[in-house]
Amino acid sequence: MSYSSFRNYRLVKLIYPRKSKDGNLTYISSFKVHFKKKSDTIYDTVEQFEKELGSKIKETIKEIKKPVLLRDIINLHNINGIKSINQIRTMVKKIKSGKDILSPSELPNIKLVKTQKSEWILFDGHHSLLSYMIAGRTHLHEIPYLVIEDEKGYVNDKEILVFFGMHSIQLTDSNWKKYVINWQAPKERQLCKREQNNMGELLDSISSFYKV
Repeated sequence: MSYSSFRNYRLVKLIYPRKSKDGNLTYISSFKVHFKKKSDTIYDTVEQFEKELGSKIKETIKEIKKPVLLRDIINLHNINGIKSINQIRTMVKKIKSGKDILSPSELPNIKLVKTQKSEWILFDGHHSLLSYMIAGRTHLHEIPYLVIEDEKGYVNDKEILVFFGMHSIQLTDSNWKKYVINWQAPKERQLCKREQNNMGELLDSISSFYKV
């Protein structure tokens, strides 16, 4: 899929839990964010959205019929890429007190994309998502999050390579899932072979090494 198939824009969706009897409703605000240039990446779209908030095209309340397990979401960091357990402890306390983890601009810290195969990938907010899981949340509709997609509801594998920064040139559309990134490591060791395959395995690794 080429950038032209996006018709020069991406969709940004802000999704928040909505109180209901069954706890399965979400409130969704959808925004259209146009490219400033054809090469705009997913990160560019997020940055532009945070500055301009895009143009709102729809608000809906959705009933979740196929819940997504937080444990099944694909991570982009191994355990050694999680830099602050103390930060997680602080976030867990905040969540348990009834508050959400949001950015200074009150947007969700957790940012996701979905592949054509309906796999969810966490590209920002690993500490936040781990904190929600430790605090007892189990499904995606139970937390606030931001998702980037095209008009078909997903992004292609080529666009996902941007999450690996300068190391993306070492990867292909088909092998990126074998790797993760560790921005805390020296440059030559930032691209790592994947050890934890999803957020569930990442949570289990934290539990075995740390008392959270």
